[in-house]
Amino acid sequence: MRTPRIDGSTARPTVRPGRPGPRAFARSAARRFPAAARYLLLCLGTGLAALVGLCLLLVVLALCLVGVGLPLLPPALRLLRRSADFHRRRVGARLGGERLRTPYGDRLSLRDPAAGKDLLWLLAHGTAGTALCAGALTLCSHAFNWLTAPVWWQLLPDERGKIILLTVDSWPMAAAAALGGIGYAAVTLVALPPLADLHARASGRLLVARPRVSLAHRVRELTTSRSEALDAHAAELRRIERDLHDGAQANLVAVSLRLGMIRRALDQRPEQAAALVDSTQLVAEQALESLRSLVRGIHPPLLADRGLAEAVRSLAARCAVPTRVELHNSEAPVGSSAGRSAGPSPDRSADPPPRAPAAAEAAAYFVVSEALANVARHSGARGALVRLRITTAAIAVRVEDDGRGGAVEGAGSGLPGLRRRAAAFDGTTRLSSPPGGPTILEVEIPCGS
Repeated sequence: MRTPRIDGSTARPTVRPGRPGPRAFARSAARRFPAAARYLLLCLGTGLAALVGLCLLLVVLALCLVGVGLPLLPPALRLLRRSADFHRRRVGARLGGERLRTPYGDRLSLRDPAAGKDLLWLLAHGTAGTALCAGALTLCSHAFNWLTAPVWWQLLPDERGKIILLTVDSWPMAAAAALGGIGYAAVTLVALPPLADLHARASGRLLVARPRVSLAHRVRELTTSRSEALDAHAAELRRIERDLHDGAQANLVAVSLRLGMIRRALDQRPEQAAALVDSTQLVAEQALESLRSLVRGIHPPLLADRGLAEAVRSLAARCAVPTRVELHNSEAPVGSSAGRSAGPSPDRSADPPPRAPAAAEAAAYFVVSEALANVARHSGARGALVRLRITTAAIAVRVEDDGRGGAVEGAGSGLPGLRRRAAAFDGTTRLSSPPGGPTILEVEIPCGS
């Protein structure tokens, strides 16, 4: 019923979003059921394998007490790590694509906290995880048994079939079993996805170990990052020297030679002086453009004036592959797009993202620049996406393309330079590029170091 207002008009009733109806709930459960059943079936198989692996590992540990099993311990721990990594990928896919990572030590040892977590996961997955998966899949088998009672009772008329709490020995009993099977199937359809989620969340807690960093390990990390920072600085100086030698210096030498030709032409052939002046001016303009490009390569003026977000939009607009930019700041997510196929950015009026230190912004800018250059040169992609999150603590960059994939670090793709640039700030670099794509590059640069 509409409520009359003071001005005589009527107000529409406020519609509040409620819980989904039975049909929507049933559709959602039916949509989630196949993936949950596949996950539980896979985990049942890996759980049974975990029981066998647990027994073998206990035998190896027992043999280590007498020294015989010491050579077998590293291969056993390596196999355990691979099994845990396999299950991390499955659990991460079940949890919505979340990546589960555990920092392992340099050596295969039981003293590694990650190895201890893997052992705990192996025990839990082989026992409680296997029981949970078996119980969940038993629901499926019983529901199928009840639903198909009329079929197999007709195929075996001389046999009396007995199912849970019910013996099928006539057509009325078979029909009653089928009707009960519908309810059994509904319960199974609703219960299986939450059970799969429960298993995935519990496995995720066991498969992620918090790093326990010692002082010596931290010193080694800082020494490595310092060395990589020096290497990145030296590589940058070599690039500037090469650009000066091949660009501006060569053009200035040409200007000098042409000025000498102009001087001789003024004495001998004055009619050629005008053409030589024009060509010399053209070479001088090329030298000036080369110097401007070099200055932009050292530190782009747009980055200093407008900030990292605008500089990244400029890179995306100049990229040969159509590129979208999604910007997030510490206050609220803001979306924008840039590139050949993008329209005007919708977030121009939103609050600007926080400014990070100039050095961190420059590092993130060149990471995006090199990544987009790799996309244009090597990926064969039809589109790319740059996600940029700027906070007061760190700058997170994610560059994704739909190209052919198969990117390998160290194969002339510039990825080692990106890793060194991030390591100079104690940052992290992650690359995922399976054959066939997509290629995802994630770089995080802390702002407090």
